[in-house]
Amino acid sequence: MRNMLRVWLVLLLLALSASFTCQAQIEVKELTTRPGVTIRFVYAKAVNPVASAVLFQGGTGNIGIFPNGSINRESFLSGGAHRFTQNGISVVIPDVPSDRNGLHDFRDTPEHAQDNLVLIEFLRKESKNPVWAIGTSNGSLSAAAASTHLKANGPDGIVLTSSVTKSPVSSAHPVTAAPLDKIKVPVLIIHHKYDGCTVSPYDAVPGLVAAFKSARKIELITVEGGTGGGACNAGSHTFLGIEDAVTKEIAEWIKRYQFIPAR
Repeated sequence: MRNMLRVWLVLLLLALSASFTCQAQIEVKELTTRPGVTIRFVYAKAVNPVASAVLFQGGTGNIGIFPNGSINRESFLSGGAHRFTQNGISVVIPDVPSDRNGLHDFRDTPEHAQDNLVLIEFLRKESKNPVWAIGTSNGSLSAAAASTHLKANGPDGIVLTSSVTKSPVSSAHPVTAAPLDKIKVPVLIIHHKYDGCTVSPYDAVPGLVAAFKSARKIELITVEGGTGGGACNAGSHTFLGIEDAVTKEIAEWIKRYQFIPAR
């Protein structure tokens, strides 16, 4: 019995050791993106990366990065470093640039695109893997605009989750503000069937899919489940309770379609 107990303890320790080994190291970095402007971001490198991505959180974009890499406003993407790296995707999670408190009326500007170009170039220097832009809620506009503004220098593909399509309030940043018909890279749209946020209703998603007339690949994945509730700041809108499953869906789709040829 004692020998069996020792074996069990050894196996448990090995499993825990493997788990910690696979956990990506979180680094906080800061780069100059425009004259007099810097941007702070979290960088997490996967152990065996197959792709890289810039993760654009929604809301104001102000996520509050602390020096130790922890984040004041964690949500689906801003708190997703370990989830993505565990699925083989190295990530950059940016805060707002030093000249702004938030990204209102800024996500579809040349200045924001320039900031994002620096982040994309950073990832391309770190690895030869394709670089994706992944946005959620208001952040979907940042991801889409990175493609439309930067063109060939932009992301190799984009993923849009819980995308804002209506703007009855000034704090909403509809992804449709970008010329989506100009985007040529692969596009994945993920939306919860019961998204309770008034500015991102599920019934507007078919029209969003149809707007990508030039994309090499366009696909909608509809998800269900989770804890529900929460309107725009939690629940179905942020995939609460199913974050791991949705992250895995994104990673598998990226692995499947990131090398499809241009039309």
